[in-house]
Amino acid sequence: MVARLTVALKPVGISIDMWTLLGILKEEPGQSMTSLADSLSLNLPTVTKLMDRMVSDNLAYRKPHHSDRRRVLIFPTERGLNLFHEADQIAASLELAMEKNIGDLSPIKEGLENLSRDG
Repeated sequence: MVARLTVALKPVGISIDMWTLLGILKEEPGQSMTSLADSLSLNLPTVTKLMDRMVSDNLAYRKPHHSDRRRVLIFPTERGLNLFHEADQIAASLELAMEKNIGDLSPIKEGLENLSRDG
């Protein structure tokens, strides 16, 4: 699934990590870099590099925290949200195709969710 999704998202111009990050920012805009790194289970330098690319691609932007200027908050751009929705539709189509070939994916999804919560 990951390999297929990686290939399918290539024409959209975003990676799975970018899609995931945009999904987090869509639900809770104004996240700190540390909270994003924790949510993605990635180290801070990796998320910083990913965010640098997303900012340069106009998918997200940084804004100083209103009371602590040392902290930076991340927000999605309109372009980022549009690409998120496009990628989300691609992922849903792939999921439907896999369900046709494999059957019910619920046990696999539950197992992955448990792993991500525990890991």
